[in-house]
This record gives sequence, structure tokens and C-alpha cells, in this order.
Amino acid sequence: MWPFGKADIAHELKRRKIDLLLHSTHVSINLPQIFEDGFIDTARGLRSRLGAKAERLLHDPRRLEKFVVGLDYINCSITTPNFELLYARSKSAWQTEWVHFVLDTKLLEHPDTLFCPVSAAQDYGQHVQYGIAGLQSMFAEQVETWTRTGLHKSEPTHPQAEALVKSRLSLDNVTEILTANGQVATEVERLTAFYHRNVRVKIGPKLFLWPKRLKKKA
Repeated sequence: MWPFGKADIAHELKRRKIDLLLHSTHVSINLPQIFEDGFIDTARGLRSRLGAKAERLLHDPRRLEKFVVGLDYINCSITTPNFELLYARSKSAWQTEWVHFVLDTKLLEHPDTLFCPVSAAQDYGQHVQYGIAGLQSMFAEQVETWTRTGLHKSEPTHPQAEALVKSRLSLDNVTEILTANGQVATEVERLTAFYHRNVRVKIGPKLFLWPKRLKKKA
């Protein structure tokens, strides 16, 4: 039985019409391992199971060294992907190198889930919070230099705001995998067939377009 705070978070999700929880992963580096395992693992889990091999599967080992709690969590975004982070990790053609796992939003109601209005690794994780206060902090009227002008009520104020889901996640929590185009979708479907994973693949180009507000900020 989850604590009373669960109802508060559920109400806030409904009020803001939040229906997308995303975890982005690299098609050629991460996806085959995830399908082989049958779950999305944490950094600590990958390191303990795979040793040195795990380093190439980590999105950003330097970030995690500075943010120890992140070792046990899956980093996620609400409503829109963390475009800046994906671009920084790829530098080119990120739209075809990455896919988005669409996760069950019920994960946001779990008492162990963490919320952060900025990048969770910023200032060694000191901005991370639990519960309804943490979720609401992601939608403050102003976060650093970012404001809510022009944003949908389901979109966090800061483009790198994060939700962190604790421990590894079974693929049962994945409702579908979104790709930028048909070519990437075909490759993902090939992988699902090879690893015998029954996960729906869908083309969702809108979640692979560089947002206007980031263009203006550049």
C-alpha cells in the first residue's frame, strides 16, 4: 500500500493532463542490450552485471560519478524528451540514433520516484525531491532563466527537468517505442523480432523536432 501522497500526485497528473513519461535510449548502443535483458537497467545494475562492458552502455558516466543517487535510478522526462541532452550525447543525426520508450505514467506515483526541476545531476543532486512537492517544482512559474510562457500545462518549465524512477524496469512497463521515421522503426522491429520482445513500435516524429524555445535560446 502506497502512502497518502499517491493520491496527490495522481490528482496533479490528471490536472496537468500528463500522459507521457519517456526514457530515451540509443538504437545501436543500448537497445540490443535492453532487449536481450528484458528490462531497462540502472547504471549500478549494468556495472555489477557487465563489469567494464557496462561503460559503453552508460549514457554519461561522468554525470553519474557526480550524482551517486542516479546510479540506482532510470532517468525519464515528462511530456517532452530532454532534447539538449540527446543532442549533446550524439552531436549529429540524433533523431535517427535515439528512440523514446513510452513508460506507464503510474511509475510517477510510486513513493520512490524522484523529481527535479532542472537536470538531476546539477549541483550534485541537491535539487532532487520526493513526492507532490517535487512534481510541482518541475512546473514552477520560473526555473532559473526559463519561464512558462508558451508552454502547455503538461510540459515542465526547464527543458532538462527530470523524473527518476528507482531500480530496473521490466519491459512490461513500456507501452510503446517511438521512432523518428520508418527507417528507424524497421530497425527497432528487427531487434524486437530477433530478441523475441513483444513491444509495439510507432513512428512519432513530433517528439524528434528541435523545440522553438531551444532554438531561441541558442
